[in-house]
Amino acid sequence: MSEERSTIKRRWIATILGSKFLVISIAVHLLFGAVATVLVVSHFQAARKLTFKGGPPSPNPSTRALEHKVQMAKKQSSMSAPSMAKKITTTGLAKVSLPEMPAMPKLGAPPVKMAGAGGVDVSFNPGGMTTSSGGGAGGAAVPFFGFKESRGGGSLVGKFYDLKQTRNNQPSKLDEKNYPSELSKFVNGWNEATFANYFVGPNPLYTTQIFIPKINANQGPTAFNLAGRVQPKMWVVHYKGNVIPTETGTFRFVGMADDVLVVRFAGKVVLDCGSTTPSGHAPQKFYASAGLQMKNDMPWYKGLGIGDPVQVTGGQSYPMEVLIGEWPGGDFKAFLMIEKDGVSYEKDAKGNPILPIFRLAEGQTQSGGSEAPVFAKLGPIWKAEKAKDDTAEAKR
Repeated sequence: MSEERSTIKRRWIATILGSKFLVISIAVHLLFGAVATVLVVSHFQAARKLTFKGGPPSPNPSTRALEHKVQMAKKQSSMSAPSMAKKITTTGLAKVSLPEMPAMPKLGAPPVKMAGAGGVDVSFNPGGMTTSSGGGAGGAAVPFFGFKESRGGGSLVGKFYDLKQTRNNQPSKLDEKNYPSELSKFVNGWNEATFANYFVGPNPLYTTQIFIPKINANQGPTAFNLAGRVQPKMWVVHYKGNVIPTETGTFRFVGMADDVLVVRFAGKVVLDCGSTTPSGHAPQKFYASAGLQMKNDMPWYKGLGIGDPVQVTGGQSYPMEVLIGEWPGGDFKAFLMIEKDGVSYEKDAKGNPILPIFRLAEGQTQSGGSEAPVFAKLGPIWKAEKAKDDTAEAKR
């Protein structure tokens, strides 16, 4: 019995001790878990404070204001930097993609069209002519009496004669009174042998138009490099060549000279208008064109003489000669225009047709002079055959 109690007692003690060990074990685990929890939470909070903490507040208000200004300056600097970079980039792109527009030309008055032919009325101002170009822009200004050298295309080749002196530079027996009759001998057959005994300039000139406003007569000899050798009177220039109309039709040469202008076309005198008419075939009608200065003391001066009709075929070659000259000296002028039948031209202030200059190439009128008719800027431009040797042809 006692042994049984002793056994029960040992079992109870073992049970109690086992229970206490279990309790202690649980308590130890709980304590370890609590300590671990405290450590983890403390570390997380410390890390969180370290991450989001903005620094200790400044107890001094002035120090805090200074820190605020510094922070705002940094903020403005960081905000303005991208804006500035963007502005510079945009400006660079604008210069590349949007260049400055060129200055627009000022619009002038619309051109005056010449009905049926097209063109612009170009007026002449005393002391200087408004330059123009026949058939469009381009071409050099044509000297009054022609170029010193052939320009590459065809032209009328002009030779200068002084009827006051012989070919040996001696005074001739011809006086001013007989000057017209000597010209009549020439135009009777257009034989240069008529002038064989007179002084001839050594250097020919090449012209594509005859449009010479009123100038001093000494400019004629000067143009041929004869200034000082030839007095500015009783001289003539004979132009000669083959011309080619660019269109078929009926044309009239229109013009005048002070003193001599005679036009021979296809072997026939078709215009003779000046203070003297060597051919005896004076015009019957005239255009008293605006720009001309006709005076009562010059009864022969009635305007631009209208020549005989000339029927031509485009592309065909025709021989042509023009004689111009100065009689007593003083002033000189000569104009040669062209008019086509069937064309309605613009009218000038006096009701006369505004005609184009007769041209054999594009070219502008040379400035200078003090009197000339108004003329149309655009008009037909004929061509001229180029001689095999222009210089030799002119010196024969």
